[in-house]
Amino acid sequence: MTIHLIAVTLAAALVAYVLATVTAALIARTPFPLPPSQRRIGCLDGLRGYVALSVLIHHFIFWMQVTRFNGTWEAPAVNLFNQLGAGGVALFFMTTGFVFYPRVLAGFRACSWPAIYTTRLFRIVPLVAVSVAIITIIIAMRTGAGLDRGFPNAAAQWITTWDEPPLLRYPDSGRLNAYVLWSLWHEWLFYLIVLPASALAMDLIRGTLPSWVLPVGLLLTTVVARVLYLPGSMLRYLPLFAFGMIAYECQSREWIARALRTPRAASVAALALGVGMIAAPTPYTFVMPVFGFFFTCVACGNDMGGLLRTKGALILGECSYGIYLLHGILLSLLFVDASKVTGSIATDWLPILLPLAAVVIVLVTPVTYLLIERPAIRAGRHLSQRWTRRRLRTDAPELQVAP
Repeated sequence: MTIHLIAVTLAAALVAYVLATVTAALIARTPFPLPPSQRRIGCLDGLRGYVALSVLIHHFIFWMQVTRFNGTWEAPAVNLFNQLGAGGVALFFMTTGFVFYPRVLAGFRACSWPAIYTTRLFRIVPLVAVSVAIITIIIAMRTGAGLDRGFPNAAAQWITTWDEPPLLRYPDSGRLNAYVLWSLWHEWLFYLIVLPASALAMDLIRGTLPSWVLPVGLLLTTVVARVLYLPGSMLRYLPLFAFGMIAYECQSREWIARALRTPRAASVAALALGVGMIAAPTPYTFVMPVFGFFFTCVACGNDMGGLLRTKGALILGECSYGIYLLHGILLSLLFVDASKVTGSIATDWLPILLPLAAVVIVLVTPVTYLLIERPAIRAGRHLSQRWTRRRLRTDAPELQVAP
């Protein structure tokens, strides 16, 4: 990428964030339901939408590379642009560790595991299934192909996030959603393995060691395992979940949280994050503590100069799961089906479409939240209550927060 293109992309990204926030603020004037203040988790609700938008910007750059440069789907050479995606997912994984750490603190026997898994299933899967249906329709319209014998198996792999094989024999079908389901697969590994194992470990150390020993121990163990090059992709992401748990320990100690809520802490965290995103291509290196520190500040209630408490930011947070899952479809339509329009724009000015994409996704996802996500959340809660005969709090994290 040329210096001019990098500069235009950065400017377009900034405009995209601003216009997305303004659009979301306008939506906030409608009856769209915002969570009450007591249900908010530090300032994480305000952060999640911007993280999802960062992933959109990241994949917009992928599409520029595919259509204007070498034609391959690969990480951008500019560290900052790659970190918008990789770093964004890292913050999502930290959010998961933070949100579910109370279940770890409660211990294995105190948790209603059927309720947790039922509500997680209804929170995550419905929108994935809808996205797969949309992608299938787009492929059918592009190729004229109908459903084949291999479709049920392929669709099941998509919906379970196991893999993204070709749908209707369409090559690179996963490109239609920017291959985002890989992160959901690792979320499921956390729910099914790491979460219950951590809760059981907390039962074992309760009364003998302080609770913070568990997430710190998990962090150190995974770091050592990575240094020793032990196999397993989950080892790459476990430190991120551990950082989320450590952030919960910090926010529960008022003297720490108070120090991390200050404007000075916000400035240090934002500056450190920016330097870290420029210095390394991914958050899985020496810059991981920088991401952890920034996340902890936000989790402790630092609103980064008030930005993360605006109604626009909260709307984006509520719609973050939809933005994350559906933005790839929008970009594919833009660069493939609308290629006559995008193809007429000079490469150095192609990023001017980025703010448009951000506004469109912010207009679409409140609808998918109200029609798909919210009813599914309620259905999951209702079914879980019937099965377990236990009433769930409406602010229970396994109900509301999605990756």
